[in-house]
Amino acid sequence: MSDVIVGLDIGTSVIRAVIGELDENGSLQIIGVGKAPSTGLRNGVIVNIQATMSTITTAIDGAEFMSGREVSSVITGIGGSQVEGVNSRGVVAVADHGRNTHEITQEDVDRVIEAASAVKWPLDRKILHIVPQTYIVDGQGGIKKPVNMLGVRLEAEVHIVTAAFTSMQNILRCIGRAGYEVDSVMLKTLAAAQAITTEEERELGSVVIDLGGGSTDALVIVDGSPICTASVPLSGNHITNDISIMRSISFDIAERIKKTSGCCWEPLLESGEMVTIPGVGGRPPEEVPRIKICRIIQPRVEETLVMLRDKIGSMVKDRQLSGNVILTGGGALLPGIVDVACNVFDTKAVRIGSPGNFGGLQDEYRRPEYATAVGLIVSNLDKIHGTEVQKSEKNGGKKKGVFSSIGDWFKEFF
Repeated sequence: MSDVIVGLDIGTSVIRAVIGELDENGSLQIIGVGKAPSTGLRNGVIVNIQATMSTITTAIDGAEFMSGREVSSVITGIGGSQVEGVNSRGVVAVADHGRNTHEITQEDVDRVIEAASAVKWPLDRKILHIVPQTYIVDGQGGIKKPVNMLGVRLEAEVHIVTAAFTSMQNILRCIGRAGYEVDSVMLKTLAAAQAITTEEERELGSVVIDLGGGSTDALVIVDGSPICTASVPLSGNHITNDISIMRSISFDIAERIKKTSGCCWEPLLESGEMVTIPGVGGRPPEEVPRIKICRIIQPRVEETLVMLRDKIGSMVKDRQLSGNVILTGGGALLPGIVDVACNVFDTKAVRIGSPGNFGGLQDEYRRPEYATAVGLIVSNLDKIHGTEVQKSEKNGGKKKGVFSSIGDWFKEFF
């Protein structure tokens, strides 16, 4: 296995590649970053293999040029409507025929995970992850590591993530035809969470929201493990399309206006601010108040977050979330997004999630749009290199491996 590891985030709007390596001290260093506009995807689904191949190559070439290293394999992610998550429970007996209690072994743990994952799936679904949430020994819950405990009945609650088989195959085919091997495929929000959340946030119960170009995805983490995977088919491209229609301009011009002058929280704006709308088809440019652009953007952002909030609420129900709502992805750069999220989720515990300090090119990758690509690297370091890696967080502490409760089973089911 190469001593470099590459995270490839295939997004609807942009494809990003990040190259990391281990230094002599075993610490992660980000040494290369590349990106290219994505033209072969729609709503997170590949619709043009040739265009996607070309963009993947351009993004990785940019990261190779910056790092001076050659890439042969990547770790990539998948998200959007083609991903679904469900919770399941399994039960096994760990006593012998004489009903004498004995010590729980790893074999017992493997059997109960297998029992919990024995769910009948449609033929077009592929299991992406099976993540243990908690174990119950003889009715006593909240156990993270049951091995060596005594008991006669072992139960496991797991979160199972599946992906559409054809979508997975199209991703693998694009990367393969571009000339790269795929080491593993991972849920995007799970990867992003590893790069941007703290251990305390994961234990208290937090929501990671990835505001992408083709969809808006969420992952709810409680007691260190994911309990809910959700996605809504509204995204940054819908905002751009709204501006394009309302102002009668092209999609590309609307996208530029969104990025340079967009805002999604009206109280942040001053009344005198103006935006220049380029003319189309010989029309002269038009000066409009920036607040009018905000009044196009804000309703769509609110609609997106309300849909996601309601979907999460129906899945999580009575689970207590005392951590943060963490916004990441390119949409998290939109001014006012935190204010809208605070209003929709009725909490002040909202923040922008950017990758922590993992060394190297800090100015290049410590932005929310790189959370998934960096997370793909961080989540797979131990799996790829088979060693314990030191990964510094923003506060200088050390991160544990991919969520402490996930353990070997998480790695096994990539």
